[in-house]
Formats: sequence, C-alpha cells, structure tokens
Amino acid sequence: MVVAAMMAAVNVSAQCEDLKNELSLSYGFGSLSQLGDGLGEGLIMIFSNTENDDSFILGPISAEYFCHLNNPRLAIGGILSYSKWDSDIVKRSGNHEKVGERKRDYFSVMPALKWYWSNKNSFGFYSKAAAGVAFLSSTENDFDTSKSYDDSGTYFMFQLSLIGLEFGKQFRGFAELGVGHQGFAVAGLRYKF
Repeated sequence: MVVAAMMAAVNVSAQCEDLKNELSLSYGFGSLSQLGDGLGEGLIMIFSNTENDDSFILGPISAEYFCHLNNPRLAIGGILSYSKWDSDIVKRSGNHEKVGERKRDYFSVMPALKWYWSNKNSFGFYSKAAAGVAFLSSTENDFDTSKSYDDSGTYFMFQLSLIGLEFGKQFRGFAELGVGHQGFAVAGLRYKF
C-alpha cells in the first residue's frame, strides 16, 4: 500500500510537469498607462479651462503564452497587451459644452519569465517579470479650431507581478498583484497543455 501511494504521488506530480505549455487571457486594473493618463488629465484641468468627460476605459486585456522547457518551475514566453482610453473634452464653465475628443490606444509586446514557487497539480504560486515595447496611438480633435493632433510613438514598458495564484487542473483561474502595463491587479483564465 505504501508503494502504491508513493506511485500515485509521483504520478500526480508528473501530471503537472508534463503540462509544458500555457495560454492565458486576462483583464487588468490600474495599468501604468491608465495612471499616466489620469495624471495628464489632472494637469489639463489645472492649466486650461477644459476637462475630460464621458471617459471610456478598456483594459488592459492581455494574451500570454509560456513554455516550461526542462524545468517545471521556470517558464519563458511573451505577453501581448492592449488598452484604450477615450474621452470627450468639455468646457469647465457654463453648460459643459463638448469642444473636442481624445482617443488613446496602447499596445505592448513583452518577452517574459515566470518562476513557480509552487507548481502542483491543481494549484500554482508564482512571480512574473516582463519587459518590452509599448506602442501609443493618440489622437485629439479640437472642434473649435477644426484641428487634429496626433501623438504616436513607442516607449519602454514592463510588468512585474510579484504574487500570482492559480487554481484548477488544465483550465485554471488566476489572479496577480504587481505593477506595469497589465495593471496592479490582473485576473483571467489559463489553459495548460
């Protein structure tokens, strides 16, 4: 009976180690891009007679792929992330007349590493680090002057998730706490195969 129990324990452990690939889809809150936009909108209110209204914020939405090579604790992969922030520009005084629109799209591509502190058959505890490039496409339309301003560019972006927890078998739910383009709080679904 002891030998059978030991073989069962080895088999359960091997099941997790045999799952070498991970695909994830997640949604985050409080990304660095969103924080930067919030600060920028605050400065606009201080130095102009306009403010942003009816903001639409999406994301960041992220897709990830990770592969465990010969080590069940270490995974390498990449992250694609997208977020959007659109808002109307209105006058602060009077009837809050709409005088423009601002649209910002953020897309990032980041190679990444993940280290599993614990990688069991139905539970994982991990940390993740990613660094790469973010692409910004920003357009502002001023209705008063009929002018359009484009501010597009690339810049360095990262994600550090210090605490990540996942639960389930091959399909797992997960949550992370960290900082970067995916946000300070991230939740999603993961498929291991």
